[in-house]
Amino acid sequence: MKNYVLFAAIGLLSATGIAVAQQAQPMNQGELNQIDTDKNGAVSASEYQTFMNGAFTNLDANGNGSLSAAETSKVLTPAQFSTLDANGNGSVDKKEFMTQVMKDFASADKSGDGQLK
Repeated sequence: MKNYVLFAAIGLLSATGIAVAQQAQPMNQGELNQIDTDKNGAVSASEYQTFMNGAFTNLDANGNGSLSAAETSKVLTPAQFSTLDANGNGSVDKKEFMTQVMKDFASADKSGDGQLK
């Protein structure tokens, strides 16, 4: 399960707005289906938040509650990591991570209905 979540997180991290200054690609249907736990054809903010909490935990290889540039180097560029590191301390804590990914969710929710389809 850990590898499944990490693999999906890699796709999501590069597909969401975390790719801030770069050309972000929308999530494909396969990625959405993986997160759509109630299988209603849409990903709710709650489903996305739950998934991304798991992604953070899996990326946090040393389990210290924050992400280093080394822990994210396979999924984020230095510029993307810097964007996540809102306070500029060289690591990304869970609050920084979740704040950004939920902003990304809101940006991707073009209809404003709280769901990604």
